[in-house]
Amino acid sequence: MVFDFIKDGPILFIGCHPDDVEYGCGGLISKIRGKVPLYVVTLSKNQRNPRNKNLLKENKESLRSLGIKDDNNVVADFITREFSYSRQEICDFLWKINKKIQPTCVFIPPYDIHQDHQVGHNESLRVFRTKTIIEYDIPRSEKFPKPVIFLKLSKKNLDDKLRALAKYKTYQAKNYFKKDVIIAACKSSGIKVELPLCEVYSPISIIL
Repeated sequence: MVFDFIKDGPILFIGCHPDDVEYGCGGLISKIRGKVPLYVVTLSKNQRNPRNKNLLKENKESLRSLGIKDDNNVVADFITREFSYSRQEICDFLWKINKKIQPTCVFIPPYDIHQDHQVGHNESLRVFRTKTIIEYDIPRSEKFPKPVIFLKLSKKNLDDKLRALAKYKTYQAKNYFKKDVIIAACKSSGIKVELPLCEVYSPISIIL
């Protein structure tokens, strides 16, 4: 079992925006799909920008490709870049999710330079304080990452991650969504520990 402390699940992945979870945890999901129940919660539909009209469809297709069932893919409607005005509502929403799913382990957004990530991170800490909590990495927003867990990825894990992210046609012109950039991030993350490919994580609390 990858990460023995995740026990039998369920495992909950929290993203602030469509694509966050796949970008930060796509390789991990590829590794553990089918082994424990997996749920994804995305806090924003990011629909105020008219160029994002296909984003929800792409999100569903992306997570399906990683084995996440539609019923286990929950998307809330908080406004992108305005999470700070809805802090309590986000907290209440996550409380309901916690009660319904009762996860043993929660993967949360990093506390980085993105204002929504900061709120999503903090409210997750409040709600899931009795759970194992692990912070994933979003390289574009992280200025000073200090990873502790280096998760070795196989070529298949990387290919699954790339395939999932490729579903986001809306973002394909963005530099951080280019295939070579995503591969480079997975390669550079492993340099410190001599791994050819990996994703990195930082534990907040481990419940054994």
